[in-house]
Amino acid sequence: MRSSGNQPVPRAGQVTGCWFDEPLPGDRRSWAVPSGHGIHRGLDLELLNPADEDERTFLIEAQHPELEGALRSDEEMIADGEPFSPRLHITLHQIVASQLLAGDPPETWQTVQRLAGLGYDWHNVMHMIAAVVSDDLYQMMNEQRPFDPGSYARRLGQLPGDWPPPQALRPQ
Repeated sequence: MRSSGNQPVPRAGQVTGCWFDEPLPGDRRSWAVPSGHGIHRGLDLELLNPADEDERTFLIEAQHPELEGALRSDEEMIADGEPFSPRLHITLHQIVASQLLAGDPPETWQTVQRLAGLGYDWHNVMHMIAAVVSDDLYQMMNEQRPFDPGSYARRLGQLPGDWPPPQALRPQ
Protein backbone atom coordinates (compact mmCIF):
# COMPACT_ATOMS: atom_id res chain seq x y z
CA MET A 1 0.00 0.00 0.00
CA ARG A 2 2.20 2.80 1.27
CA SER A 3 5.95 2.80 1.17
CA SER A 4 7.88 3.28 4.37
CA GLY A 5 8.96 6.68 3.07
CA ASN A 6 5.35 7.84 2.52
CA GLN A 7 5.88 8.30 -1.18
CA PRO A 8 2.94 9.43 -3.30
CA VAL A 9 0.69 6.70 -4.63
CA PRO A 10 0.70 6.65 -8.43
CA ARG A 11 -2.63 7.50 -10.03
CA ALA A 12 -4.53 4.40 -11.05
CA GLY A 13 -6.45 3.80 -14.23
CA GLN A 14 -4.16 5.65 -16.59
CA VAL A 15 -4.09 3.20 -19.45
CA THR A 16 -4.96 3.43 -23.12
CA GLY A 17 -8.40 2.07 -23.87
CA CYS A 18 -10.05 2.69 -20.50
CA TRP A 19 -10.45 5.41 -17.93
CA PHE A 20 -12.33 6.08 -14.70
CA ASP A 21 -14.46 9.00 -13.54
CA GLU A 22 -13.56 10.99 -10.47
CA PRO A 23 -15.87 9.94 -7.64
CA LEU A 24 -18.84 12.18 -6.96
CA PRO A 25 -18.91 14.08 -3.68
CA GLY A 26 -21.44 12.50 -1.35
CA ASP A 27 -21.79 9.29 -3.40
CA ARG A 28 -20.41 6.26 -1.53
CA ARG A 29 -20.85 3.97 -4.54
CA SER A 30 -18.73 6.15 -6.81
CA TRP A 31 -16.03 6.28 -4.11
CA ALA A 32 -16.14 2.50 -3.66
CA VAL A 33 -15.45 1.92 -7.36
CA PRO A 34 -15.45 4.92 -9.71
CA SER A 35 -17.31 4.41 -12.98
CA GLY A 36 -15.15 2.88 -15.67
CA HIS A 37 -15.27 3.53 -19.40
CA GLY A 38 -13.72 1.85 -22.38
CA ILE A 39 -12.47 -1.69 -22.89
CA HIS A 40 -10.12 -3.59 -20.59
CA ARG A 41 -9.05 -7.14 -21.48
CA GLY A 42 -11.94 -7.32 -23.93
CA LEU A 43 -14.70 -6.22 -21.54
CA ASP A 44 -16.68 -2.98 -21.69
CA LEU A 45 -16.22 -1.46 -18.24
CA GLU A 46 -19.54 0.41 -18.43
CA LEU A 47 -21.41 -2.91 -18.47
CA LEU A 48 -19.88 -4.13 -15.21
CA ASN A 49 -21.69 -3.91 -11.88
CA PRO A 50 -19.52 -2.87 -8.91
CA ALA A 51 -22.04 -4.54 -6.58
CA ASP A 52 -21.03 -7.93 -8.06
CA GLU A 53 -17.86 -9.06 -6.30
CA ASP A 54 -16.21 -10.57 -9.39
CA GLU A 55 -17.02 -7.57 -11.56
CA ARG A 56 -15.83 -5.23 -8.80
CA THR A 57 -12.52 -7.13 -8.70
CA PHE A 58 -12.18 -6.75 -12.47
CA LEU A 59 -12.86 -3.00 -12.23
CA ILE A 60 -10.28 -2.57 -9.47
CA GLU A 61 -7.73 -4.54 -11.48
CA ALA A 62 -8.47 -2.33 -14.51
CA GLN A 63 -7.56 0.68 -12.35
CA HIS A 64 -4.14 -0.89 -11.75
CA PRO A 65 -2.69 -1.59 -15.22
CA GLU A 66 0.83 -1.53 -13.75
CA LEU A 67 -0.03 -4.71 -11.81
CA GLU A 68 -1.57 -6.67 -14.69
CA GLY A 69 1.42 -8.86 -15.56
CA ALA A 70 2.19 -9.71 -11.94
CA LEU A 71 -1.47 -10.48 -11.25
CA ARG A 72 -1.58 -12.91 -14.18
CA SER A 73 1.65 -14.64 -13.13
CA ASP A 74 0.89 -14.34 -9.40
CA GLU A 75 4.36 -12.88 -8.78
CA GLU A 76 5.48 -10.36 -6.20
CA MET A 77 6.60 -6.92 -7.30
CA ILE A 78 9.13 -4.48 -5.89
CA ALA A 79 8.18 -0.88 -5.04
CA ASP A 80 10.59 1.47 -3.30
CA GLY A 81 12.90 -1.51 -2.75
CA GLU A 82 10.23 -3.50 -0.89
CA PRO A 83 8.44 -6.61 -2.17
CA PHE A 84 4.66 -6.56 -2.20
CA SER A 85 1.87 -8.80 -3.40
CA PRO A 86 -0.23 -7.30 -6.20
CA ARG A 87 -3.03 -9.74 -5.29
CA LEU A 88 -3.02 -8.48 -1.68
CA HIS A 89 -3.01 -4.90 -2.98
CA ILE A 90 -6.15 -5.58 -5.03
CA THR A 91 -7.72 -7.44 -2.10
CA LEU A 92 -7.19 -4.46 0.20
CA HIS A 93 -8.88 -2.21 -2.37
CA GLN A 94 -11.76 -4.73 -2.46
CA ILE A 95 -12.14 -4.66 1.32
CA VAL A 96 -12.37 -0.87 1.41
CA ALA A 97 -14.75 -0.84 -1.58
CA SER A 98 -16.95 -3.46 0.12
CA GLN A 99 -17.06 -1.41 3.33
CA LEU A 100 -18.12 1.64 1.34
CA LEU A 101 -20.78 -0.22 -0.65
CA ALA A 102 -22.23 -1.75 2.52
CA GLY A 103 -21.92 1.44 4.57
CA ASP A 104 -20.33 -0.72 7.26
CA PRO A 105 -18.57 0.45 9.24
CA PRO A 106 -19.93 3.97 8.79
CA GLU A 107 -16.58 5.40 9.87
CA THR A 108 -15.06 4.30 6.55
CA TRP A 109 -17.40 6.58 4.59
CA GLN A 110 -16.95 9.37 7.13
CA THR A 111 -13.18 9.05 6.68
CA VAL A 112 -13.48 9.18 2.88
CA GLN A 113 -15.54 12.36 3.09
CA ARG A 114 -13.12 13.98 5.53
CA LEU A 115 -9.99 13.08 3.53
CA ALA A 116 -11.61 14.15 0.25
CA GLY A 117 -12.53 17.43 1.94
CA LEU A 118 -8.84 17.89 2.72
CA GLY A 119 -8.09 17.49 -1.00
CA TYR A 120 -6.86 13.89 -1.22
CA ASP A 121 -7.71 12.03 -4.42
CA TRP A 122 -9.53 8.69 -4.71
CA HIS A 123 -6.48 6.46 -4.93
CA ASN A 124 -4.65 8.00 -1.99
CA VAL A 125 -7.80 7.92 0.17
CA MET A 126 -8.25 4.25 -0.65
CA HIS A 127 -4.62 3.54 0.18
CA MET A 128 -4.78 5.35 3.50
CA ILE A 129 -7.82 3.36 4.58
CA ALA A 130 -6.36 0.13 3.18
CA ALA A 131 -3.22 0.70 5.27
CA VAL A 132 -5.40 0.63 8.39
CA VAL A 133 -7.14 -2.53 7.12
CA SER A 134 -3.74 -4.08 6.42
CA ASP A 135 -2.55 -3.36 9.96
CA ASP A 136 -5.67 -5.05 11.36
CA LEU A 137 -5.24 -8.09 9.13
CA TYR A 138 -1.63 -8.41 10.22
CA GLN A 139 -2.56 -8.24 13.90
CA MET A 140 -5.37 -10.77 13.48
CA MET A 141 -3.21 -13.25 11.60
CA ASN A 142 0.19 -12.88 13.27
CA GLU A 143 -0.73 -11.81 16.78
CA GLN A 144 -3.98 -13.79 17.02
CA ARG A 145 -5.86 -10.67 18.10
CA PRO A 146 -9.56 -10.34 17.30
CA PHE A 147 -10.78 -7.46 15.20
CA ASP A 148 -11.47 -4.40 17.36
CA PRO A 149 -14.05 -2.12 15.70
CA GLY A 150 -13.38 0.71 18.17
CA SER A 151 -9.64 0.65 17.45
CA TYR A 152 -10.32 0.55 13.70
CA ALA A 153 -12.61 3.61 13.95
CA ARG A 154 -10.05 5.50 16.08
CA ARG A 155 -7.23 4.80 13.61
CA LEU A 156 -9.41 5.89 10.69
CA GLY A 157 -10.00 9.11 12.61
CA GLN A 158 -6.23 9.66 12.84
CA LEU A 159 -5.81 9.70 9.06
CA PRO A 160 -4.04 11.26 7.21
CA GLY A 161 -1.46 10.84 9.95
CA ASP A 162 2.01 11.18 8.46
CA TRP A 163 0.89 11.05 4.82
CA PRO A 164 2.10 13.98 2.74
CA PRO A 165 -0.39 16.78 2.13
CA PRO A 166 -2.56 16.32 -0.98
CA GLN A 167 -0.69 18.89 -3.06
CA ALA A 168 2.57 16.95 -2.55
CA LEU A 169 0.91 13.81 -3.97
CA ARG A 170 -0.22 15.34 -7.25
CA PRO A 171 1.94 14.94 -10.35
CA GLN A 172 3.62 18.19 -11.30
